[in-house]
Amino acid sequence: MKQKLFKSMALVAILMFGIFLLTPSLRSQQKSGRSTWTWNNSDDGKKIEVKVENKVDFNDDYSDVSAIDSDGAFRIYDSRGPRTYRLVVTRGAGGELRRDYSADGQSRSFDAEGQAWLRRVLLQAVREGGLDAHTRVERILKQRGTRGLIEEITYLKGDYVRRIYFEALLQAPGVSTQDLKSALRNASTTIKSDYELSQLLLQVAKVFLANNDLVPEYFEAASRIGSAYEHARALTGALTRDDLSKQALAALAQSAAAIDSDYEKATLLIKAAVRYQADLTLRTEWLHAVRTIGSDYEHHRTLSGALKANELSAEALSGLVESSARIQSDYEKASFLLEAMNHYRTDARLRSAFVDAAKTIGSEYERGRVQKRFDRADF
Repeated sequence: MKQKLFKSMALVAILMFGIFLLTPSLRSQQKSGRSTWTWNNSDDGKKIEVKVENKVDFNDDYSDVSAIDSDGAFRIYDSRGPRTYRLVVTRGAGGELRRDYSADGQSRSFDAEGQAWLRRVLLQAVREGGLDAHTRVERILKQRGTRGLIEEITYLKGDYVRRIYFEALLQAPGVSTQDLKSALRNASTTIKSDYELSQLLLQVAKVFLANNDLVPEYFEAASRIGSAYEHARALTGALTRDDLSKQALAALAQSAAAIDSDYEKATLLIKAAVRYQADLTLRTEWLHAVRTIGSDYEHHRTLSGALKANELSAEALSGLVESSARIQSDYEKASFLLEAMNHYRTDARLRSAFVDAAKTIGSEYERGRVQKRFDRADF
């Protein structure tokens, strides 16, 4: 049995290692005033690595290097095919480009074979590694417009690269509302990584949440995030905006209700509470989201968080108390009612809400705790 278990664990380790080897790696570093961008991909001992040091410019079709700063360099190592190529491009003393090129360890002139190889590598680096992505996006928009950029995105590989291109497109000036809707819909179905989709939504929030025509598309995209953490992170980022319309806030609460984690949902709703309590429509949407919390502890925690909202009206407090009646735990329910009593003021509906919620407490001890508090308040 132990031997079989060991073999199974060994197989899993081998598979995980194999996945690691097949996974492209991308690094970007800034240290002591020097920047380095590196993309590499390894498969069964075959490897390609592309490295950019400081500022390197490329020609319009990304078939060659066009300029390099005096302290910059462009390096490629490629052992994937039948031959192994190396190329180092630097700037000479007179500003000219110097190309140190070798094939199978032998120095060679940068001939037609080398140029064709470089074109293939650069095309792969821009489409799979995101080489010079921001500059390339600007060029495509200038030369081919939004339609051209949307077409180019179909050739990209990897969610990180797709996100960068979509991000630039969705923030580009002059893009029509219809094209923005279409592009975000495309992005939310093309990008499979919850992290990258969340990052995209955080970056384009200022465009989509400032226009009510775009608000539904934004939250529809958020609904496609499977990770509760990333879903909540995207909504929390949107919530930091001071210019959210009533429509946007309502849509945010509706999206929050779909978060598949009581903890993440509760944490978001607590942060949002102060924005929802003063308006009946928004408060109703917020309370609906609270009702989808299954954990009694998180339900209690969320309602307690809302008690901290400034100038909580009797009507808003009544809504919180009525929501607490749905809490199954007698302890959590009673504890919240005791907290809420600190905000009590004379109001017929509010008094009725407290009394009705207390009646749903099954434990005599917990109900007695609440009744004593009622008595002290001359209820």
